[in-house]
Amino acid sequence: MRAAAPFVLACLVGGLLAGCGGRAAQRPATTVSTVRKPPPAGLRVGVVGDLSIRVPGAVIVHGTLGALAADPLVLVVAASAAARSLPTVAAANPPSHFVLVGGSVRGVHQKNLAGLVLRHADAARLGGAVAGLTAAEQESINARVAWVGPLERGLVNPFVHGVHDTAPGATVLRAGAPNSPAACKEAALGAFARGAIVVMARGGACGAAAAAGAHQQNHPALVLSDFELPAVAAALIVRDAVAGMYHGGEDLVYGAASGAVAVRALDPRISAATAVRARDAAQQLAGGQPPSG
Repeated sequence: MRAAAPFVLACLVGGLLAGCGGRAAQRPATTVSTVRKPPPAGLRVGVVGDLSIRVPGAVIVHGTLGALAADPLVLVVAASAAARSLPTVAAANPPSHFVLVGGSVRGVHQKNLAGLVLRHADAARLGGAVAGLTAAEQESINARVAWVGPLERGLVNPFVHGVHDTAPGATVLRAGAPNSPAACKEAALGAFARGAIVVMARGGACGAAAAAGAHQQNHPALVLSDFELPAVAAALIVRDAVAGMYHGGEDLVYGAASGAVAVRALDPRISAATAVRARDAAQQLAGGQPPSG
Protein backbone atom coordinates (compact mmCIF):
# COMPACT_ATOMS: atom_id res chain seq x y z
CA MET A 1 0.00 0.00 0.00
CA ARG A 2 1.27 3.42 -0.89
CA ALA A 3 1.70 5.90 1.94
CA ALA A 4 -0.68 8.82 1.91
CA ALA A 5 0.78 11.96 0.55
CA PRO A 6 1.85 14.47 3.21
CA PHE A 7 -0.60 16.97 1.78
CA VAL A 8 -3.51 14.55 2.25
CA LEU A 9 -2.42 13.74 5.81
CA ALA A 10 -2.26 17.42 6.62
CA CYS A 11 -5.78 17.84 5.36
CA LEU A 12 -7.01 14.92 7.46
CA VAL A 13 -5.28 16.05 10.64
CA GLY A 14 -5.89 19.77 10.40
CA GLY A 15 -9.13 19.80 8.50
CA LEU A 16 -11.07 21.03 11.45
CA LEU A 17 -8.85 24.07 11.79
CA ALA A 18 -7.87 24.94 8.22
CA GLY A 19 -9.05 24.24 4.72
CA CYS A 20 -6.94 22.11 2.35
CA GLY A 21 -6.59 25.05 0.02
CA GLY A 22 -4.52 26.88 2.64
CA ARG A 23 -7.35 29.21 3.74
CA ALA A 24 -8.25 29.33 7.42
CA ALA A 25 -11.64 27.86 8.25
CA GLN A 26 -14.10 30.64 9.05
CA ARG A 27 -16.13 30.47 12.24
CA PRO A 28 -19.81 31.22 11.91
CA ALA A 29 -20.60 34.84 12.78
CA THR A 30 -22.13 35.40 16.22
CA THR A 31 -25.07 37.79 16.42
CA VAL A 32 -25.50 39.66 19.73
CA SER A 33 -29.05 40.78 20.30
CA THR A 34 -30.12 43.34 22.93
CA VAL A 35 -33.33 42.48 24.74
CA ARG A 36 -35.20 45.62 25.67
CA LYS A 37 -37.27 45.45 28.79
CA PRO A 38 -40.86 46.53 28.34
CA PRO A 39 -41.92 49.67 30.21
CA PRO A 40 -43.35 49.06 33.69
CA ALA A 41 -46.95 47.94 33.53
CA GLY A 42 -49.51 50.06 35.29
CA LEU A 43 -51.35 53.35 35.22
CA ARG A 44 -48.99 56.25 34.62
CA VAL A 45 -49.50 58.93 37.27
CA GLY A 46 -47.72 62.27 37.06
CA VAL A 47 -46.67 64.08 40.23
CA VAL A 48 -45.73 67.75 40.34
CA GLY A 49 -44.20 68.94 43.61
CA ASP A 50 -42.96 67.39 46.82
CA LEU A 51 -45.11 64.29 47.18
CA SER A 52 -43.95 60.70 47.60
CA ILE A 53 -46.43 57.87 47.09
CA ARG A 54 -46.34 54.22 46.07
CA VAL A 55 -49.46 52.42 44.89
CA PRO A 56 -49.64 48.92 43.38
CA GLY A 57 -50.68 49.11 39.74
CA ALA A 58 -49.47 52.69 39.30
CA VAL A 59 -46.27 54.02 37.75
CA ILE A 60 -45.39 57.28 39.51
CA VAL A 61 -43.51 59.81 37.38
CA HIS A 62 -42.24 63.12 38.79
CA GLY A 63 -41.83 66.10 36.50
CA THR A 64 -43.22 69.42 35.37
CA LEU A 65 -46.89 70.06 34.73
CA GLY A 66 -46.24 70.72 31.05
CA ALA A 67 -44.39 67.43 30.60
CA LEU A 68 -46.98 65.35 32.47
CA ALA A 69 -50.22 67.00 31.32
CA ALA A 70 -51.09 64.16 28.94
CA ASP A 71 -50.89 61.47 31.65
CA PRO A 72 -54.19 59.85 32.68
CA LEU A 73 -53.85 61.24 36.22
CA VAL A 74 -51.72 64.16 37.40
CA LEU A 75 -51.29 65.18 41.05
CA VAL A 76 -50.16 68.76 41.65
CA VAL A 77 -49.11 69.88 45.14
CA ALA A 78 -50.87 73.11 46.10
CA ALA A 79 -47.62 74.60 47.41
CA SER A 80 -45.89 74.15 44.04
CA ALA A 81 -45.51 76.94 41.49
CA ALA A 82 -47.52 74.91 38.98
CA ALA A 83 -50.68 75.06 41.09
CA ARG A 84 -51.59 78.52 39.82
CA SER A 85 -51.77 77.39 36.19
CA LEU A 86 -53.48 74.08 36.94
CA PRO A 87 -57.05 75.11 35.93
CA THR A 88 -55.78 76.37 32.56
CA VAL A 89 -53.76 73.22 31.91
CA ALA A 90 -56.68 71.01 32.93
CA ALA A 91 -58.99 72.84 30.52
CA ALA A 92 -56.48 72.34 27.70
CA ASN A 93 -56.18 68.58 28.38
CA PRO A 94 -59.72 67.22 28.80
CA PRO A 95 -58.75 63.52 28.46
CA SER A 96 -56.48 63.78 31.52
CA HIS A 97 -57.55 64.06 35.15
CA PHE A 98 -55.92 66.44 37.62
CA VAL A 99 -55.92 66.69 41.41
CA LEU A 100 -54.79 69.70 43.44
CA VAL A 101 -53.22 68.09 46.51
CA GLY A 102 -53.75 70.17 49.63
CA GLY A 103 -55.99 72.77 48.03
CA SER A 104 -59.60 73.44 47.14
CA VAL A 105 -61.03 73.84 43.63
CA ARG A 106 -64.27 75.34 44.89
CA GLY A 107 -65.60 77.74 42.29
CA VAL A 108 -63.51 76.19 39.50
CA HIS A 109 -66.02 74.33 37.38
CA GLN A 110 -63.70 71.90 35.63
CA LYS A 111 -64.91 68.32 35.18
CA ASN A 112 -61.41 66.84 35.08
CA LEU A 113 -60.06 68.77 38.08
CA ALA A 114 -60.56 67.82 41.74
CA GLY A 115 -59.24 69.22 45.00
CA LEU A 116 -57.76 67.10 47.77
CA VAL A 117 -58.60 68.82 51.06
CA LEU A 118 -57.55 67.65 54.50
CA ARG A 119 -59.95 68.16 57.38
CA HIS A 120 -58.00 70.74 59.38
CA ALA A 121 -60.48 70.53 62.24
CA ASP A 122 -59.46 66.91 62.84
CA ALA A 123 -55.79 67.91 62.85
CA ALA A 124 -56.53 70.75 65.29
CA ARG A 125 -58.37 68.40 67.63
CA LEU A 126 -55.55 65.85 67.55
CA GLY A 127 -53.07 68.67 68.11
CA GLY A 128 -55.11 69.80 71.09
CA ALA A 129 -55.08 66.27 72.49
CA VAL A 130 -51.29 66.15 72.17
CA ALA A 131 -50.98 69.59 73.76
CA GLY A 132 -53.12 68.39 76.66
CA LEU A 133 -51.00 65.28 77.12
CA THR A 134 -47.82 67.37 77.06
CA ALA A 135 -49.12 69.89 79.56
CA ALA A 136 -50.53 67.26 81.91
CA GLU A 137 -47.21 65.41 81.94
CA GLN A 138 -45.33 68.52 83.03
CA GLU A 139 -47.97 70.20 85.18
CA SER A 140 -50.70 68.01 86.62
CA ILE A 141 -52.40 70.98 88.31
CA ASN A 142 -53.21 74.26 86.54
CA ALA A 143 -51.81 73.05 83.22
CA ARG A 144 -51.97 75.72 80.52
CA VAL A 145 -51.69 75.55 76.74
CA ALA A 146 -52.26 78.19 74.07
CA TRP A 147 -53.46 78.66 70.53
CA VAL A 148 -51.34 81.31 68.80
CA GLY A 149 -52.15 83.46 65.79
CA PRO A 150 -55.43 84.21 64.01
CA LEU A 151 -58.35 82.93 66.09
CA GLU A 152 -60.15 80.89 63.43
CA ARG A 153 -63.18 79.41 65.13
CA GLY A 154 -63.08 76.30 62.95
CA LEU A 155 -59.63 75.52 64.33
CA VAL A 156 -59.62 76.99 67.83
CA ASN A 157 -62.80 75.20 68.94
CA PRO A 158 -61.64 71.69 67.97
CA PHE A 159 -58.23 72.47 69.48
CA VAL A 160 -59.88 73.33 72.80
CA HIS A 161 -61.99 70.18 72.51
CA GLY A 162 -58.87 68.07 71.98
CA VAL A 163 -57.08 69.63 74.95
CA HIS A 164 -59.98 68.76 77.23
CA ASP A 165 -60.12 65.21 75.80
CA THR A 166 -56.76 64.50 77.42
CA ALA A 167 -56.49 67.18 80.12
CA PRO A 168 -60.01 68.07 81.30
CA GLY A 169 -58.79 70.59 83.86
CA ALA A 170 -56.34 72.41 81.59
CA THR A 171 -56.71 76.09 80.75
CA VAL A 172 -56.58 77.04 77.08
CA LEU A 173 -55.20 80.51 76.38
CA ARG A 174 -56.19 82.26 73.16
CA ALA A 175 -53.12 84.24 72.14
CA GLY A 176 -54.67 85.97 69.16
CA ALA A 177 -52.42 87.77 66.70
CA PRO A 178 -52.37 88.90 63.07
CA ASN A 179 -50.99 86.40 60.59
CA SER A 180 -47.46 87.80 60.60
CA PRO A 181 -44.23 86.27 61.95
CA ALA A 182 -43.40 89.09 64.35
CA ALA A 183 -46.90 89.21 65.83
CA CYS A 184 -47.13 85.43 66.19
CA LYS A 185 -43.77 85.15 67.93
CA GLU A 186 -44.70 87.94 70.31
CA ALA A 187 -48.03 86.24 71.03
CA ALA A 188 -46.27 82.94 71.75
CA LEU A 189 -43.83 84.60 74.15
CA GLY A 190 -46.76 86.30 75.86
CA ALA A 191 -48.51 82.95 76.28
CA PHE A 192 -45.44 81.46 77.95
CA ALA A 193 -45.26 84.48 80.23
CA ARG A 194 -48.81 83.60 81.29
CA GLY A 195 -47.81 80.03 82.16
CA ALA A 196 -48.39 78.09 78.94
CA ILE A 197 -46.40 74.87 78.58
CA VAL A 198 -47.00 74.28 74.86
CA VAL A 199 -48.44 76.35 72.00
CA MET A 200 -50.08 75.48 68.70
CA ALA A 201 -50.58 77.54 65.55
CA ARG A 202 -52.07 76.90 62.14
CA GLY A 203 -48.70 76.82 60.38
CA GLY A 204 -46.87 78.74 57.69
CA ALA A 205 -44.75 81.74 58.65
CA CYS A 206 -46.89 82.34 61.73
CA GLY A 207 -46.42 78.77 62.93
CA ALA A 208 -42.67 78.91 62.33
CA ALA A 209 -42.39 82.15 64.29
CA ALA A 210 -44.49 80.78 67.16
CA ALA A 211 -42.24 77.71 67.26
CA ALA A 212 -39.15 79.93 67.30
CA GLY A 213 -40.54 81.76 70.31
CA ALA A 214 -41.37 78.47 72.02
CA HIS A 215 -37.92 77.03 71.44
CA GLN A 216 -36.37 80.24 72.69
CA GLN A 217 -38.07 79.44 76.01
CA ASN A 218 -37.28 75.70 75.68
CA HIS A 219 -40.95 74.80 75.22
CA PRO A 220 -42.53 72.60 72.53
CA ALA A 221 -44.73 73.92 69.73
CA LEU A 222 -47.22 72.30 67.38
CA VAL A 223 -48.66 73.14 63.95
CA LEU A 224 -51.40 71.54 61.87
CA SER A 225 -48.95 69.92 59.45
CA ASP A 226 -47.58 67.84 62.34
CA PHE A 227 -50.82 65.89 62.08
CA GLU A 228 -51.61 65.91 58.35
CA LEU A 229 -50.47 63.29 55.83
CA PRO A 230 -51.50 64.39 52.32
CA ALA A 231 -49.61 61.46 50.77
CA VAL A 232 -52.04 59.04 52.43
CA ALA A 233 -55.03 60.78 50.87
CA ALA A 234 -53.28 61.08 47.50
CA ALA A 235 -52.60 57.34 47.51
CA LEU A 236 -56.32 56.69 48.01
CA ILE A 237 -57.11 58.79 44.93
CA VAL A 238 -54.51 56.92 42.88
CA ARG A 239 -55.97 53.58 44.00
CA ASP A 240 -59.36 54.74 42.75
CA ALA A 241 -57.82 55.65 39.39
CA VAL A 242 -56.09 52.27 39.10
CA ALA A 243 -59.54 50.73 39.62
CA GLY A 244 -60.91 52.93 36.83
CA MET A 245 -62.60 55.61 38.94
CA TYR A 246 -61.60 59.24 38.51
CA HIS A 247 -62.77 62.34 40.36
CA GLY A 248 -63.46 65.80 39.04
CA GLY A 249 -65.44 68.96 39.62
CA GLU A 250 -65.37 68.59 43.41
CA ASP A 251 -63.31 68.73 46.56
CA LEU A 252 -62.44 65.40 48.16
CA VAL A 253 -62.17 65.81 51.94
CA TYR A 254 -60.07 63.41 54.01
CA GLY A 255 -59.94 63.35 57.79
CA ALA A 256 -58.85 61.12 60.63
CA ALA A 257 -61.03 58.19 59.55
CA SER A 258 -59.09 57.90 56.27
CA GLY A 259 -55.70 57.86 58.00
CA ALA A 260 -54.77 61.20 56.45
CA VAL A 261 -54.87 62.87 59.88
CA ALA A 262 -52.45 61.21 62.29
CA VAL A 263 -49.13 61.92 63.98
CA ARG A 264 -46.62 62.81 61.26
CA ALA A 265 -43.94 64.52 63.35
CA LEU A 266 -43.63 65.94 66.84
CA ASP A 267 -41.43 68.55 68.43
CA PRO A 268 -38.38 66.77 69.90
CA ARG A 269 -39.09 68.53 73.19
CA ILE A 270 -42.13 66.28 73.60
CA SER A 271 -41.21 63.19 75.60
CA ALA A 272 -41.14 59.69 74.13
CA ALA A 273 -43.86 58.58 76.55
CA THR A 274 -46.16 61.39 75.41
CA ALA A 275 -45.37 60.61 71.76
CA VAL A 276 -46.59 57.04 72.28
CA ARG A 277 -49.81 58.30 73.86
CA ALA A 278 -50.19 60.79 71.01
CA ARG A 279 -50.20 57.96 68.48
CA ASP A 280 -52.74 56.10 70.59
CA ALA A 281 -54.90 59.23 70.54
CA ALA A 282 -54.62 59.39 66.75
CA GLN A 283 -55.84 55.80 66.44
CA GLN A 284 -58.74 56.54 68.76
CA LEU A 285 -59.74 59.59 66.73
CA ALA A 286 -59.53 57.56 63.51
CA GLY A 287 -61.88 55.02 65.07
CA GLY A 288 -64.43 57.67 65.97
CA GLN A 289 -63.55 57.74 69.66
CA PRO A 290 -62.41 60.69 71.80
CA PRO A 291 -58.61 60.95 71.56
CA SER A 292 -57.84 60.33 75.22
CA GLY A 293 -54.42 58.82 74.58
